[in-house]
Amino acid sequence: MALIHAPIAELAARRHGVVLADEFEMHGVSTDARRRLARAGAIVSVHRGVYRLASAPDTFEAKCAAACVGSAAVVTGLAAASLWGFRHARRPDLPSVLLPHDSNSLASGAIVRRTNVLDPEDVVERPDGIRIASPPRTWFDCARDVGDDTFEAMTEWVIDRHSSVPALWRVVRRLACRGRQGSGRVRRVMSQRDDWQRPAGSKLELRVLRSLEDRSVAELVRQFPIRLENGIVVHPDGADPAVRWAVEIDHVTWHGGRLDAQRDKQRDRWLLEIDWTLE
Repeated sequence: MALIHAPIAELAARRHGVVLADEFEMHGVSTDARRRLARAGAIVSVHRGVYRLASAPDTFEAKCAAACVGSAAVVTGLAAASLWGFRHARRPDLPSVLLPHDSNSLASGAIVRRTNVLDPEDVVERPDGIRIASPPRTWFDCARDVGDDTFEAMTEWVIDRHSSVPALWRVVRRLACRGRQGSGRVRRVMSQRDDWQRPAGSKLELRVLRSLEDRSVAELVRQFPIRLENGIVVHPDGADPAVRWAVEIDHVTWHGGRLDAQRDKQRDRWLLEIDWTLE
């Protein structure tokens, strides 16, 4: 049985099983020895000069590490969104990676996107060897891969969990241009929300509010601030201040449980005390 040197095994354990050919050489494993390991099935060639230990599972993270280790590639788009845990981002079969135009491409295992703009603020180095686009850059690059509704919901999620609205606008100003896929979608989604507006709680919320607005049921202001008699300011999902009517989109998927429900009912009673109707 072919044996893996301990330093190689330790290196691979930190990077989802991925090891470079140069690293084998560095740790005393000659080219011939490496070939014997491959013939014995102990290592698997992933790209030119990039291997994965056969004992390591071929996970999505392993594919991302194989694309990044030893190259200038940066995982982006839906692949990066999945790694960051963005809601509304489906995990693709293959990672998409950004590469500068003057960098060598990968042989296989990743979808390559060339770029002229890849600044240090766009890149996050992970301890496991994966180089990943920052949340704002990931968000921008996802615009080419999803429709308007999904991207709008993703935008609210990113603002709530990862980035400020000004930070997203800085990315838009830096990257959006004629011919760059997704630029139009980014501008449409960002332009239809106020900068002060709190992020929507769910895709359901966006869908219901959009439906009400499209049917001219009301001229809704999203997260309109209403000051209660006790001084607390609440922000219902949508409101028509002219008639003191507000709507809250509640769903078990988005609300946390009994305590949240009790707080919601108390807030509803306070709104009634100042002649607001909440549906």
